[in-house]
Amino acid sequence: MGQTPRSDPGAPAPEPGDGPALAETPEPVDGTELPIEVAVTRTGGFAGLTRQWRAEPPPAEAPQWITLIAQCPWDAASPDPVEDQGSADGPEGPLGPEPGRGADRFVWWIHARCGEADEREAELPDDAVVGAWRELVDAVREWNKAASA
Repeated sequence: MGQTPRSDPGAPAPEPGDGPALAETPEPVDGTELPIEVAVTRTGGFAGLTRQWRAEPPPAEAPQWITLIAQCPWDAASPDPVEDQGSADGPEGPLGPEPGRGADRFVWWIHARCGEADEREAELPDDAVVGAWRELVDAVREWNKAASA
């Protein structure tokens, strides 16, 4: 799931979320609303703990959640950041650890589902959870907090 090469080298760089769009909100066949589910799992950190949050918003909130999900650069996310770390010189490279990496860093796994046919997932190092990713993660955490209260 690396970045898709551009066909025109002079074309502007794609904006986050410019990858294949989520399917346009598909219409359910039987008149029921499509379920939206977003799960976020964070692993690592000093104690190596795993935290999980889940949002399953009601149909009335679906448009906002579809927008949050669609804005994320899913195609630019690495399928396995652990394997992508390092260089030929090893995970630390010739000049020591690469920025944003280390034993106490978090790794985020994000899974989104809009209906039965549209599922996406990404695994991101902590320093990649910015912009649209951060908005989605924060929304899931807030939704989970409110649902648990």
